[in-house]
Amino acid sequence: MLWLGGQACWTPEQALAWIGWRAGHVADQLDDQLARPVRAWIQDHAEHQRASGQLARRITYALVVCDGSVQFVLAATPGAFDPNGESAP
Repeated sequence: MLWLGGQACWTPEQALAWIGWRAGHVADQLDDQLARPVRAWIQDHAEHQRASGQLARRITYALVVCDGSVQFVLAATPGAFDPNGESAP
């Protein structure tokens, strides 16, 4: 696994906005067929509501995009993390 970045967010809505922003970057790097579900997720308000509820219940939410043998995982995890993606004590 290669950590590609993260952002501290204070609300589920902020976390989902960040995932959407990063999803746009991922979609720009994929061919059209693989980018379509990512771009659809960006516009899927019902899924965002489900994810927001999940985060409010302190359950990790992940958007997983597969490109052959590569998986992009865009996730929001309730809790504290350091800049390297490790759990903070």
